[in-house]
Amino acid sequence: MIKKLQHKFALSERGAKDLIQGIIACAVQNISFMFPVGLLYFFVNDLLNGGIKPEKIWFYIVGCIIALALIFAVTYWQYNSTFLATYVETGTRRITLAEKLRKIPLSFFGKKDLADLTSTIMADCTYLETAFSHFIPPFIGAMISTVVIAISLFFFDWRMAIASLWVLPVAFAIIGLSSKVQKSLNRKSMDAKMVCADGIQECIETIQDLKANNAEQSYMAGLDTKIDNVEKRSIINEFGTSTFVVSAGLVLKLGIATTALVGSILLVNGQLDVLTFFMFLLVVSRLYDPMQSALQNLAAIISTNTNVARMNEILDHDVQTGNTRLTNKGYDVKFKNVEFSYNNKDNVLKDVSFTAKQGEVTALIGPSGGGKLPYQDLPQDSGILTRAKSPWAVWIFPRLNPKLCYHFIQSFSKM
Repeated sequence: MIKKLQHKFALSERGAKDLIQGIIACAVQNISFMFPVGLLYFFVNDLLNGGIKPEKIWFYIVGCIIALALIFAVTYWQYNSTFLATYVETGTRRITLAEKLRKIPLSFFGKKDLADLTSTIMADCTYLETAFSHFIPPFIGAMISTVVIAISLFFFDWRMAIASLWVLPVAFAIIGLSSKVQKSLNRKSMDAKMVCADGIQECIETIQDLKANNAEQSYMAGLDTKIDNVEKRSIINEFGTSTFVVSAGLVLKLGIATTALVGSILLVNGQLDVLTFFMFLLVVSRLYDPMQSALQNLAAIISTNTNVARMNEILDHDVQTGNTRLTNKGYDVKFKNVEFSYNNKDNVLKDVSFTAKQGEVTALIGPSGGGKLPYQDLPQDSGILTRAKSPWAVWIFPRLNPKLCYHFIQSFSKM
């Protein structure tokens, strides 16, 4: 389960355990809010049965104190388990992403630009921080506490329980069916943000060139278009999400109406007492508040899939393996009887031989056009270079001439 949570929400092992603890804390907190409802139920029951006896006054006073103390303690636990733990996990997540980027092959960075990676480490981590402190634990905690309370309602009266709870699966089905639409909207919104971020970064990096070419106005016009597109996509995204959330909330409100309607019918027919009817109305009104928030949280959780997928793209990428310390000795670059000419005409290099030793710097002196051509421009089978076991020989040597101008090659990094 820990591994699944780690992959599902891009968490560390400690973060997954804190998430479970936060969910349990939120569920216990929601259940603790029902203790005052229980005290009120017994209080009304005593009033209807001849009033409150003097010896029971202390029962209600102590009960209120215990209920308040319990709510305070559970809320304190819930705060530490969600908010404080989330802040720690956010720092861990950013460090983990940065460490993973150090080990990923260079080919990965050819597909990603700086704005995309910066957005992943900063913006995505910030959004997930909000999700793990305000969305995910309260949502799952609300679901657990609702199931517990719903089961207890069936022990009082199954007809009233059905009348009160039928709206819950319908409301959540509306949000669940909207997941594909929300994912599509979030993806388009994220693409627009990346295009805008690339434009802003390019503007900052090339501001001198833009001023030199008097191109500020034309470039800023294009950048304004990208910013307007981000605003447009954000509005469409929020409107699409709110449409489903508001619709589910309206369905949820029907539960109070059906509870009152069914309860009134049963009460008139003598199949339900006043106290139970009152208790259901009280519980349902209290139950639907966290459910309304849970619907909003569910929509927000669905929107986090895009951010998590971007993080997992980094975390799940293969790392570059190999030794991290260089231990090779005696890897020298040898030139033997080197000759070179431009366009098969007069030779600029003739019978040049020397050895560029590992750990030393070789200076090449001569005029332009004198033969300082990089090795990668030469045919691989020219026989000009003898590769003395050196993995660097492919790129560090140019053609040499004792008469050439300053041109430095470092045969190997100094160890």
